[in-house]
Amino acid sequence: MAEPISGTTAATVAVTGVTLVGLLSGINAGEAIAASAGAVVFLISATDFPIWKRMLLFFVSIAVGYFASGFAAALLSTILPSSISVEKPIGALIASASAVRVLMLFAAKPAGQSSLLDRFLGGGK
Repeated sequence: MAEPISGTTAATVAVTGVTLVGLLSGINAGEAIAASAGAVVFLISATDFPIWKRMLLFFVSIAVGYFASGFAAALLSTILPSSISVEKPIGALIASASAVRVLMLFAAKPAGQSSLLDRFLGGGK
């Protein structure tokens, strides 16, 4: 079986991504790279979706991870002992890896019932 991505291709994609992040002013490169890494974790673990949906959710995961990095870092800081400091890139990694799964949990409809999101919006039983 052939390797799906060669080492040269992976390195080119990584360098291109880091270069684009560096060109965009005002974006924290550490948070953006951590959000991308978290989105890759989601992308690898979400084998139950078609590829087009995984790619769309990949970009959503990056955006949510970047913008929720401060919240996730603060949440982790309150849960962990006070001697452990959690920085924003760690929050971006955790937020991007889990954000889409949490949203899908709320939107999932069990058999014969409405989803939690429908109940929250008032459309449930």
